[in-house]
Amino acid sequence: MKPLASRRFFFMLIIIVLAGFCSVNAQKKWPYPIPARIGDGTNKDLFVMTLGEVQTPIADGTFDPVKDEIRLKDGRVLSNYYRDSLGVKYYKPIDKTIFPLPPSGLCTWYYYYQDINENEVKWNTDWIAKNLIEYGAKYVQIDDGWQAERANGKHGSRDWTGVDTAFPGGMADLAKYIKSKGLTPGIWIAPHGQSNESVVNRNKGVFILKPDGTSASKTWEGDWLVDGSSAEGNAYMKDLFKMMVDWGYDYFKIDGQPIVPEEYARNKALLKNPGEADEVYRKTLNTIHEAIGPNRYLLGCWGLPVEGAGIMDGTRTGGDVVLGWDGFFTSLGPTMESYYQHNIVWYTDPDVMLLRQPLTLDQARVWATLQGLTGQALMSSDRLMDLSEDRVELMKRVYPAVDIRPLDLFPSQRNKRIWDLKVNHLGREYDVVGLFNFEEGKSESIRLDWKDLGLPEGVPIQVYDFWNHEYMGAWEAGMAIVLPPTSCRVLTLMPNTNDIQLISTSRHITQGWVDLLSINYISDGKQFEGTSHMIGNDPYELAFSYPRGEYYKVQRVKIKDQRKGIRIKIEDHQGWSTVRMESPVSGEVGWEVTFEPADHYKYITRDPGRASAARVGLDGADISWSPQYYLNSGYQVYLDGKLLGYTPETHFPLRNLDPLKTYDVEVKTVWDDGTVSIKPAPTAGAQAAPGLSFSVAAMLPGEFRLTEIGPMVEPRFNFSQTFTFAGKKYTDNIAGWLNTSSEYDLKGLFTHFTAVIGIDDATEGENAGKEVEFIVSGDGKELWRSGSFKKPDTPKNLDINVTGVNILSLKITGPQTRGFGRGGIRAGWAEAKVTR
Repeated sequence: MKPLASRRFFFMLIIIVLAGFCSVNAQKKWPYPIPARIGDGTNKDLFVMTLGEVQTPIADGTFDPVKDEIRLKDGRVLSNYYRDSLGVKYYKPIDKTIFPLPPSGLCTWYYYYQDINENEVKWNTDWIAKNLIEYGAKYVQIDDGWQAERANGKHGSRDWTGVDTAFPGGMADLAKYIKSKGLTPGIWIAPHGQSNESVVNRNKGVFILKPDGTSASKTWEGDWLVDGSSAEGNAYMKDLFKMMVDWGYDYFKIDGQPIVPEEYARNKALLKNPGEADEVYRKTLNTIHEAIGPNRYLLGCWGLPVEGAGIMDGTRTGGDVVLGWDGFFTSLGPTMESYYQHNIVWYTDPDVMLLRQPLTLDQARVWATLQGLTGQALMSSDRLMDLSEDRVELMKRVYPAVDIRPLDLFPSQRNKRIWDLKVNHLGREYDVVGLFNFEEGKSESIRLDWKDLGLPEGVPIQVYDFWNHEYMGAWEAGMAIVLPPTSCRVLTLMPNTNDIQLISTSRHITQGWVDLLSINYISDGKQFEGTSHMIGNDPYELAFSYPRGEYYKVQRVKIKDQRKGIRIKIEDHQGWSTVRMESPVSGEVGWEVTFEPADHYKYITRDPGRASAARVGLDGADISWSPQYYLNSGYQVYLDGKLLGYTPETHFPLRNLDPLKTYDVEVKTVWDDGTVSIKPAPTAGAQAAPGLSFSVAAMLPGEFRLTEIGPMVEPRFNFSQTFTFAGKKYTDNIAGWLNTSSEYDLKGLFTHFTAVIGIDDATEGENAGKEVEFIVSGDGKELWRSGSFKKPDTPKNLDINVTGVNILSLKITGPQTRGFGRGGIRAGWAEAKVTR
């Protein structure tokens, strides 16, 4: 076979395999009704999504995407849910006929910025073709920097009529090169803008001009803005995109989009055919879509250009990430706030995934897990050939983005730490749960309650750690895990049965969806048979768990096609086994695994002794005890006689307690079969070791800083900044956007609220003379109001009676919607405290 023909055959094989993934996993033809939650349940930390046809008792009802209607279990019907309740004005269900999955690939921006060049694009393309294309990477998107230089010779103009000298071969040849590697070329553009005056002069009627002929709109988008109301403007846009289509580009990222409707509204009188800004903007999007055709992907960027719903295939939901842990939150925040739109309205894009240093490997794993569990658009933006093997491994386990969509059809205002992906695939129903610690300075203990996840009560749940390739046992009620700073765990959960179960596969974080093509279990023969898609030279692992208290080992593994030369490695452990297969070539592999009884070891565990409690906040406690000297599989914790769950650690978190109630806690050791320790009988004349009794209120200090309690809704920005009022410096402060309340749950435990209010000495210019007003409310009732307050006014000491108040609300009203830290009025509450 000739080299070119061989390469074409290879690429065709990849396309067939990826198409096979889609067809095997096809359940129903979208759009169809799906389960939905419309608000948090008892666990406010829980974030839920689905993959496959999932049914769960934690759903509030069913959403019909065609009718835009939710039918709740209590009989209520919420009509026009996305349009009216969620504010998606132009809602219609995503069209998945052309793009059944979100895009996966590379974006050049967050490594090269505007210093990208032709060779770097080719080298990254070569790397993807060699290392990642079989894992589902498809797109190579060239970002800002390809277009003509500015007049001063710098990169990044808004002139689309030329090409930067860093691309001497031209954009058409580069697109051709990318396609020759079996990948799809993409290109960035801010199409509504232009910075070349000669282009403007040659295109009469295209741009918005003032009566004197000067530009009416100078923004980040460009020094001139296309008049989307005019025929000339739309003809210009059509020609612009036809040019890039002719070059060979099939993916278009259009940037600066929120600016455009804002400018159309501001310059309405100057438009050739004045109309509503949203409609004028959508007219330009329709023009773009007509120019590129239905088979090319259109991504809107940045922020959330919600006006493009129904036209764009995907949308960025936030700002630009930056390298480092702080940059991760630019991806996390929009995921919390806008994920309800994903795979229902369009494919959401929380911006790129970064994995390179200075991110630690733990932090890189957190970022990869965000992408893998949500199924959002998955675009890397590192210099891929420089990534270490460990970081490349993370990429391989989350590529490609798959057909995940939210169960939670509502925005979240907090960074949730428990993410539950519910999967139904080939009759295997399981949960893939991500646990996250976003804190940099401290470890966090997170408790999972099986009931919160909708798992069956009274049944042991088998637990497998995906990233660490380790079975963790089967436990009732729940479990608690300690996470180091800026880290995560991914646990696969399956209810225990009387049968051996395939609990995990190693190819992808969804653990079977991408790779497992068929599976069958013959109970009497203790045998599994299945078919998997394997990638050449990528070890592929099947993890099997045994019914709790029963013990087996792998008797034999049979590969149905011995011609593949597949290497096999079996590892048997007490309670579980793995079969690792490695093939020199990619393709479908049929396998059979047969099991037989195995010996096991059992130890009678001993009681760990007395525990202690340490208060956490106003309604929590961390229970801890000394490590057990003797052997055990972990510990089980009971609250007032009720089992809460298992932990391998020597502490267990209790949250959402009644602070005034006295609780009794007992801790027992446990073996892997579920057998728990029994307290030894006391010797003659001796008393049994006492259990732990405590109340949170008894551990509370007499005074609390509000910053220690923390607001009920986490701020998206850090406002813990220093204040100086009338020359005096304060470091413990509360501030935020004007006209926005900050609420604190006091649980009725305090009698007085004290603080110093003022306007920071740094407030200058016209803002120094503007008025604000401080307002304190309790449980929705106003308790105190400052009246008009200006910078020259003397800072005021407050002492307000809050006896019996549950929700304390602090608000500063003023002339700005969002004024803090942007050269506006810096007003706030210093040394805010509550006392008992």
